[in-house]
Amino acid sequence: MKKHLHYSALSLLLVLVITSSLSAQGWWFRKADYNQSARTAAVAFAIGSGGFVGTGYDSATYKRNFSVYVPSTDTWTATTSMGGATGSGLSRDAASCFVIGTKAYVCCGQNSNPYNLDCWEYDAGLDLWTQKANFAGTPRRSAAAFELGGNGYIACGQDISGLKNDLWMYNVSANSWTAKAAYPGTARRLPVAFTIGTKAYVGTGDDGAFKGDFFKYDATANAWFTVAIYGGTPRYGAACFVIGTDAYVGTGYDNTLSNRKDFWKYNSLTNVWSPVKDFSGTARSNAVGFTLSGYGYVATGYDSLTTKDLWVFDPNSNGIEEMDKFKSSVKIYPNPIVDNATITFSPECLNAFGKISFLLYDINGREVKYIEQLSTSETELTRGYLGNGIYIYKFVGDGVVLATGKVVLQ
Repeated sequence: MKKHLHYSALSLLLVLVITSSLSAQGWWFRKADYNQSARTAAVAFAIGSGGFVGTGYDSATYKRNFSVYVPSTDTWTATTSMGGATGSGLSRDAASCFVIGTKAYVCCGQNSNPYNLDCWEYDAGLDLWTQKANFAGTPRRSAAAFELGGNGYIACGQDISGLKNDLWMYNVSANSWTAKAAYPGTARRLPVAFTIGTKAYVGTGDDGAFKGDFFKYDATANAWFTVAIYGGTPRYGAACFVIGTDAYVGTGYDNTLSNRKDFWKYNSLTNVWSPVKDFSGTARSNAVGFTLSGYGYVATGYDSLTTKDLWVFDPNSNGIEEMDKFKSSVKIYPNPIVDNATITFSPECLNAFGKISFLLYDINGREVKYIEQLSTSETELTRGYLGNGIYIYKFVGDGVVLATGKVVLQ
């Protein structure tokens, strides 16, 4: 049996793990799953009070459908698919998108034609798609996009000849594209991009090696400037969102050749990266991120399978309330246990932790039972081969010790 932690170390562990967890700012909460098929390499954007997610690949087909998420009701509603009734053939993944006012623009990407350059405008008020001028660079996929000063930008990506580092600006009123100063980093695919105030930032990605460098773009000067290297491991396919003057970048596929779940905050005022609480969903790449009302959202992606879960990040929570709620609500009964028992806790706790585990130790500190994930708020605890005596239990949520205690078997 795999060994985890001896009871003799539980008191020290409780202090160390909680201290470590609380030093990482923020907390994740699970919300309603995306109401379309699970997918990877989708696009996402926020307009008004809604977060929109669409396109992508669901492990069988490219997609063009979209849905909007409304936090106040924790619900998803299907909206018009990209291109509307005449949009057959517009399904794609690895597209790029930016928002200008109340309209979003989704461009490029791949489908049966691996490199596209068409660009579509979505009017959220009318739920209407309109085709706009084609992207003026080469057809491509896996490019970064951002809005700055009322204009849209697309940078980097991959075309038929290889990786790119060019930058193009879309002028809405003129419905035209103009080449701008090339990205100063290496040509790459799957970087992230975000805008804070009057500057845009592009970094991470894949140029044949995993990247962690970042550069800041000043549209007025049409110039790029080096900023702090990403705080986590070099990676591509990360997700990002912006809250105030801070950007949050995490998940993705990194130089350990594995999907990640760590998240890092970039303070644009100090040019410093610092860790926040790990993403509470599964480690993944090619997820999407968006911001609504001061909260960050991450959805979909690939964790060895396509996913459809949605998580919200609260930058002002440290999880203490959630830990206290679990500790005060958890029960194991009957106790003493003759045959089997029931584990219960508040159902709300399932949304505050990505994984809640249960461990049981004998009086000598040897692990005798391990339930890796409690998927419901009520679970049967089977006695099995365990003999009479005193046992110590421990609940762990996302690496945090939530509760400990003892049960008696007789």
